[in-house]
Amino acid sequence: MKTKVSIILVYLTMMASSAYATVYTGSLGPELTYTLDSGTGHVVIEGRGAMTSDDLSNYPKREYVKTVSFPEGLTSICANAFHGCYNLQSIVLPDSVVSIGAYAFQECTKMTSADLGKGIKTINSQAFIFCSNLRKVRWSDCLESIGDMAFYNCTNIGDTVFFPKTFKTMGWGAFGSENYNSDSKVMVWEAIHANDFVRYESDVPGECHFSYVIFGDSVEYIPNMLCKFMYNDSITLPETVKEIGASAFTNCSRLQKINIPEGVTTIGASAFAGCKKLKQLVLPSGLEEIPEQLCNLCEALDSVKLPAGLTVIPQKAFTGCSSLRSIKIPNSVTNIGNSAFSGCPLDTVVLPTSLNVLGDAVFNQLNLTTSPKHLVLNDKLVATGMSTFANWSELQTIVIGKNVAILGQDCFFGDSLVTDITCYAAQPPLIYDGTFSGVPDSAKVHVLSSSIAAYRAAQYWSRFRIVALDEEEIIQRTVTVDAAETTADFTWPTDSAAHAYQIDIYKDGAVFCKLTLGNRGQLLGISFSAPKRKNEQMVNDQMVNDSQPYTLSFKVTGLDEASRYTYVLSVLDENDAPLHVYIGDFATLGYDGELKYNGNELIPTPPIIPGDPDAQSVITGTEIIGSEGAEKKTIIEGRLLFITPQGTYDITGKRIE
Repeated sequence: MKTKVSIILVYLTMMASSAYATVYTGSLGPELTYTLDSGTGHVVIEGRGAMTSDDLSNYPKREYVKTVSFPEGLTSICANAFHGCYNLQSIVLPDSVVSIGAYAFQECTKMTSADLGKGIKTINSQAFIFCSNLRKVRWSDCLESIGDMAFYNCTNIGDTVFFPKTFKTMGWGAFGSENYNSDSKVMVWEAIHANDFVRYESDVPGECHFSYVIFGDSVEYIPNMLCKFMYNDSITLPETVKEIGASAFTNCSRLQKINIPEGVTTIGASAFAGCKKLKQLVLPSGLEEIPEQLCNLCEALDSVKLPAGLTVIPQKAFTGCSSLRSIKIPNSVTNIGNSAFSGCPLDTVVLPTSLNVLGDAVFNQLNLTTSPKHLVLNDKLVATGMSTFANWSELQTIVIGKNVAILGQDCFFGDSLVTDITCYAAQPPLIYDGTFSGVPDSAKVHVLSSSIAAYRAAQYWSRFRIVALDEEEIIQRTVTVDAAETTADFTWPTDSAAHAYQIDIYKDGAVFCKLTLGNRGQLLGISFSAPKRKNEQMVNDQMVNDSQPYTLSFKVTGLDEASRYTYVLSVLDENDAPLHVYIGDFATLGYDGELKYNGNELIPTPPIIPGDPDAQSVITGTEIIGSEGAEKKTIIEGRLLFITPQGTYDITGKRIE
């Protein structure tokens, strides 16, 4: 009897529910109709063409919608179509749908999956905004654009977000969220050349938040603001990439390594700024210029390879790179912008001979405890800005080139250990009351004897001890080779810090002569001349001098007539690290071909001889000719090249294809 009563009660309940259910019908477009059963929450849409009415989003119908059957032939979802249908659980769009309107599924908070079909090209602004439980999305492989905040606060999307080759435009905050740290989305970026993402002043909610990014093999352009909070620790960009947009990887906090292909010719401002764990950066040789704030505040960055043809290092390019202790500046750079290396604990600064202008605070080492001990401002330099070399706590000697006209306010502020300044400028450069603030009055300023009176009379120079510079010691940093029929005389400047000098002479691609001289010119088997300085003297059986520059020379005999030779002369310190590297060529009498080198110091640090591309020594350029990883050296088409297991490189480290 109890069983019969239960069956009757269930039947009566179902009848009551059916009695209270309402069936809604209406039009959603010229050729579209719908039926909604409020009891089941199911919507059946019939017909074809574009959806133009948002009738289903009106009260009370929006509260009933749970599932929807979309017809084949439907071409679009209109704006606000299911706005506020918070009981809608999932959608499966037919392949015929090409666009989803603005706010179409806004606040469908119970939606867990969305199959967008194969035909979707456009998802408009805020289409799925606040769909907080949306976890799985099937992405169209012909998608072209996503509007502003289209998936804003869809923080539970854990599936792959796919941007196909057809993709062109993404709006502001398309995948942003109020709490980006909770995101777990993975971006697969196949887009060949998408437009830059729209950027507003506010960072929240205007960024795209993805845990990881995977790049396809045909991408040509990395857009501005691609992914500000990416968690990749390593990225390899495809060989097809030609350009990287501004702030493309800004603040990617876990990124340690990125491989940039040689084909990249443009990188936008702040591309890697704030990547606090980025350790190494090798910029491609074809890069025409580097942008402002390229690696600003990359605190772990300890090695950078700049392209050989670079002419300008812009402002704040490496500001605050607090692990960067050395960098090779190419001998093509003419201008270094404001604060370019400010806050970098560089222990060696070698300025290229091509340099014309230095900006403000370029090498300001405020709050750092180490600095270079010696500084040379080369002859082409005309002016420095304010605080350019301020707070160099260990700087002792300064050499100022003959063409320097202006040294800015506070240029050497706080450099309290400076004892010697050598200035080759005939007229005293313009300085200010604070240019040498902190440099002791006892510091000596060595100038041309003919310029002593001018310096002693010049404002702010006069407080120092102005002394004459022995004009015989004014040596241009070049190698002179005087060749006869079968001999050649070499003369070159020495360096007081030099431990040895290594010379390699080539003929027809083979080493003709390889020799090493001691710091006083000692060499077995070759005649040489090391002129005695007039102020040298013996003290305790050792020769003592004032460590000022002089010249060494030697004669090479047994050369062939009418022949061309190439040489590399490396000035080495006690650790066999290079101080200067000279490259040049010469010919014996009767040679009628072209000579290509003039013996100048083409690069102030040694050529990079690649070995293991991950090796620290390769990146910093501390290795020299004959280093580990270099198999042999040869001359090809008049250029000195280095052939290694990884490829062939010229004297600047540029790869030769």
